[in-house]
Amino acid sequence: MEETNNMGSEEVKIQSLLDAFLGSRGPLKSSAAETSFHLDEDSLTAFAEGNLAERESVQVVDHLVQCGFCRHKTVELVRLSMEFEGVDRETNPLAASEPRKISEVLSGLLAKIFGPTSSDQVVFAHEEKKIEEDAATDEKKENDQ
Repeated sequence: MEETNNMGSEEVKIQSLLDAFLGSRGPLKSSAAETSFHLDEDSLTAFAEGNLAERESVQVVDHLVQCGFCRHKTVELVRLSMEFEGVDRETNPLAASEPRKISEVLSGLLAKIFGPTSSDQVVFAHEEKKIEEDAATDEKKENDQ
């Protein structure tokens, strides 16, 4: 029972922090009801994959603050992307039943926006020609014997 109360208080804390942050940004340029357009799926996909420049990302985030439809689509695209990447649902912050610390969630979003920071995703080039030459040399040695 205490766990449920703690989870409720965590959600209240997170909501109050988000309200304070959004309130500090000043009044919105338009309300969600006044948003007459939605971002196209290509823009949302590029944002979810972290392929937008910082300037473009800021504009998308501003729109997402105002538009629940585009937020929902972005969440779907992030989940789909994570499914294709093979991310385990246990480590997926979107699938977790209890709220995570705000810093962890923001770190994950920033990694999505600005790209990976680890070196395990670096691609190295290699030459297959060397392997073919070695195989040809081995065959020649066998034929000479």
